[in-house]
Parts: sequence; C-alpha cells; structure tokens
Amino acid sequence: TTTTTLMDLLASLSSFLTKLAAFFTLRMSETTEQITFGIVLALAVIVIVKLTNRRHHYNLHARDVMKGHRWCVTRMFSRPCFCNICQKLIMVSDGAFCDSCGVCANSPECIVAADKTLPCKLITTKSLTHKHHWIQGNLPLNASCEVCERDCGTEPKLNDWWCCWCHRSAHDICVSSMEEVCDLGELKECIVPPNCVRLKLSRMRKRLLFKEVLQPEIQNWSPVIVIGNRKSGSNEAESVLSSFRNVLNPAQVSDLADHPPEEALEWCRLLPSNVECRVVVAGGDGTVGWIFNVIHKMNLVRSPLVAVLPLGTGNDLSRVLGFGEGHTKYVDIVEYLQEVASAEPAKLDRWSVRFIPKWKLGLPMSSSERFMNNYLSVGVDALVTLNFDQTRKLPFYICNRLINKLIYFTFGTKDIFEHECKDLDKKLELYMDNQKVQLPNLEAVVVLNIASWGAGVRPWTMGVGGADAPKQDFSDGLLEVFCLVSSFHIAQLQLGISEPIRLGQCSSLKLCLKGMAPMQIDGEPWEQYPGTIVVSHSHQASVLLRD
Repeated sequence: TTTTTLMDLLASLSSFLTKLAAFFTLRMSETTEQITFGIVLALAVIVIVKLTNRRHHYNLHARDVMKGHRWCVTRMFSRPCFCNICQKLIMVSDGAFCDSCGVCANSPECIVAADKTLPCKLITTKSLTHKHHWIQGNLPLNASCEVCERDCGTEPKLNDWWCCWCHRSAHDICVSSMEEVCDLGELKECIVPPNCVRLKLSRMRKRLLFKEVLQPEIQNWSPVIVIGNRKSGSNEAESVLSSFRNVLNPAQVSDLADHPPEEALEWCRLLPSNVECRVVVAGGDGTVGWIFNVIHKMNLVRSPLVAVLPLGTGNDLSRVLGFGEGHTKYVDIVEYLQEVASAEPAKLDRWSVRFIPKWKLGLPMSSSERFMNNYLSVGVDALVTLNFDQTRKLPFYICNRLINKLIYFTFGTKDIFEHECKDLDKKLELYMDNQKVQLPNLEAVVVLNIASWGAGVRPWTMGVGGADAPKQDFSDGLLEVFCLVSSFHIAQLQLGISEPIRLGQCSSLKLCLKGMAPMQIDGEPWEQYPGTIVVSHSHQASVLLRD
C-alpha cells in the first residue's frame, strides 16, 4: 500500500542519515562544522518525524462489476428459485446467486452465461439520474405489482420483474408502464446512488478506486457503511453481509477478511463534509472495539455514528445501545436499517488502560496501553473467560451459541470447587480517585463503563442496594467498581438472586497487582503480570442509541 511504501522509504532515509552522522562525526574536528552538521541533522530528523506522523489516507477499492457477478453458492434457497439463463427450477445443492443483484444460476455453464449477458448491480454510472435495474423472476414472497397492485411472481416459472435497488415489483405486462427513474425505495436515505459515485483507475495495479462521492437530492441523506468479518465466530457475518449488499450499494459493505477497517472508513472522508455518516458493525464487542480504535487513530474531521448489529455471545454494548442481545444470519435487514434510522446520536466514554510492569533486574520495562469500552476485570470472571478463549482456539471447537454457554457453565462450575483466585485481595491494591480502598475478601474486581456485564447482567442496579446506588451513565465520565467473592457469586448474579459488593464510582482508578492474575477488557482475556494498571478517561466515541 501507499502507506507501507512511504514508511519504508522514511525508515531507509532515517537509517542513511544515522550512518552519515556517524561517518562525519569521526572525521570532523572543528567545533563550527560539528555544530552546523548537528543543526542540519536535527532538522532532518524533525522532517522525518513529521512525515511519519502525518495523516495517511487509504485507497477505497471498488469491484469491477463488468467482470461478472458476485456469486454465492447455496445448498438451499428460502423459496423456489429458477435459473435466469435456462429458466429451470434450481434443485437443492446446485444453486448459486449473486448477492448484489439477485440473479440466480443452476450450473457452471449458466454462471458463465449470466456473467456475459446479465449486468450486475452497478456501483457507479455517469447518468445524471438513477434508473431501475430490473431482474426477471424469483420475486420476494407476497410481492405485489406496483402498477395494478395485484399479486405477482406467484406462477411456478421465471416470470414478472423486480428492481434490485428499490425492490418494487411489476408484472410482465405492467413493467413497461413503470417510471424509468428509480427513487431507491424506502431506504433511500441509507443508500449511496451509483450516479453520485466517481471512480478512478490506479496507475500501478490497474484497479478501480473511489475518487469522489457527490451528494444526491435526497432529504436527510445519511448513508450507512457496513463492516463485518465473514471468518469470525460461526460465520454468521457472511450471510448478513450478503443481505446488506442486496439492499444497499454493494460498495457500502466491507468485509474485514478482505480489506482493513481503515479502507472502509475512508467513506467518512469521501462523503461531503455536511453529511453524517453512519457505520454498522456486524460482530461482537471485540469487533466494535476494533472499529472504535481505528476511528480514533484516523483522527477523522467528523467521526461517524456507530451502530451495532450483534453477532456472537456476549454483546453487552449492543444490549445497552438498544440493538438487542444477538442476531442470527436470518436477520431482517430492512427492519434493522429502519431501527438505525430512528436511533438517536449519543456519546460513549472510552477509557485508557495503561499497564506499567514491575522493574526487572533493576531495569524499567516498557509500558503498554489499551482502550476499554464496556468493562475491565481482574480475577475469577476473567479466569472463566480465559479458559473459554483457550478452548475456542482448539482445532476441534465447534462455534455455536448453545455450546458457548455450556462451556462457560462448565468452567464456572469447575472454579466453584477449585477457587483458583482465592484471596485476590491480598495480591492487589485498589485506588479510586487517588484514595486507597480497603478491600474485603474477594476473588474478582470489576470496573464498569456500561450497565451490562456478563452477557446481559445489570449488576449495579441489582438487589436492595441497587435502588440507592448512584446513577449509572456511559457518558458521565465515571466508572462503577464492585467485587465478586466467588464463581458461585457470578452464578447468583446471572440468576438475579444476589447483588455485587459495590465499592463506588470514580473518575480514575489504579490497581497495583503484586502477583500474576487473569484479566480481561471487553471480553478479551489474558494472564496479567505484576505491575500497575492505571485507568483514566481518554475520549468519547459517537454511537447510535435506540430508545
């Protein structure tokens, strides 16, 4: 990439200047020459640092639809489908469909013929207006004709038409009466019209790149960019991303398995400055945190509003933002985009978690930093998550929500008898707003930024003490801290028959860890070495909140 090439060039230049400095230092004896050379070298280093730290732009690639469709092979269609080439009924295990325009084929020969004769959904066009793109047959269930308002697509053959942009339908005899111009349908505020996209051809690799996005004449236009990873979890994201391509402009959907998130977020720079960009992250809390980190690193002039389409097991942030506890691959994309359109902007606190390890052999160790969105914990709940994470990486692991919950239950039950985090209070010191806190006998310390923890538990407001607990808000710059006494205590909280040991709220926190202990941030666990953990407010992320 352009960024990698520039970084390599700067590294080579820096190495050359260092060697040049060593060469002249050995040979120069006069003080004046040394001072002059030192000034020149210092200026060169400053220039290199400025070039290295400057804002880099990523190229947003576009698929060349003239080379054919984007085929997806399937063993079963949701309804009887007919091949758009030979017009035969597609049998089970023989079908393929284009997830962009909906064209279907039942054999490799028909796929080749469809690529040559049937145009795919366009990403860009030079036309001043956007026109319908009609696809014959395989209409949605309960489709009705836009002209005569009667049912259409009901006959067991390839007949009638539907537009792959606005998803309106028409009979064979009615389609000619439809207006030529397409208004993109009920989701037009979310879609980037192809006549507003301008592409360019890269000189080096001869690939299509996005050059510019113009603003269409659509009221309240706020396009939605979808980011997901088809290779994560149980591969539910692959089906979800395909469904989004069928509804939106296919270029608005980015797969992290093919492109880095920085490329997808280039939409925020391409869109007009007065347009609000919305980003839908299809994945779990880890994927959402990844996107938040990239947005913060890119230092965008106008940060996008982030919504979550939860896939996975925990999804605590999605629950708090009002987008539910989880979806399957059969999610209703139209209904979900309508929920995104009705959501309100909000701010989410993001916290810097800095790790300062103990000195080794009298030498200081380098510190590291992570960001927290949901919660942080040290102790038994992190241990259960760590054991689950190690199990998930085994080659024979089968990803399934029910299996995931069973594994969590198994490790939680196991620790009820083993108590691996017993007397954790003797291994750490806790400071809240620079005030040392006297800890009870415990097996875990949990720090909350949001109300949901442990796949839907609301610990801060549970029990009798929850009514008197200070108000919790993910944008107030405050953290909530509580303790857990055992793995059995976690199970009681899951069932709603107990409450946590609340330590209070704070705007900064410090943990001094005297020995190794399991730790997690937003569901990502590891074994933490002794040292100091400092939590402080970093910035706020822009999110969408459903009531």
